[in-house]
Amino acid sequence: MERGAESKSRWAWLPAFMPRVSALMAARRAEVGADWVAHCWSRGVVAGEPGWLYAAEGALTVGVPADVEMISTWLTLRASRPDAALLIVRPRPEGWTVGGAA
Repeated sequence: MERGAESKSRWAWLPAFMPRVSALMAARRAEVGADWVAHCWSRGVVAGEPGWLYAAEGALTVGVPADVEMISTWLTLRASRPDAALLIVRPRPEGWTVGGAA
C-alpha cells in the first residue's frame, strides 16, 4: 500500500464519527484548496505539529492545538451547543503552492 493510501485508510473512520468536522473540512477544501488542507492535515495531525490543524466534535479531537485559546474556544462552543464541531486550519500564506514554496 502506498503511503498516501495508508494514511487515508488510517483516517477512514473520521466521516462516520465526526460528520460535522468532515463537512467543515470539505467546505475548507473548497475555500482554500484541497492541497492546503492536506498539507495542514499532514503537519498537524500526522506529524503532530501544534497549530496546523485542530478539529473537535463530541468527545473526539484530532490535531494539536496551537495554544490554550484553541481549547478554550472549543470548550466554550461545546458548552453552548452540544452538537457543535470545530475546525481550525492555519491560514494559507499568499503565494503558497504545493511543495510549500511561493
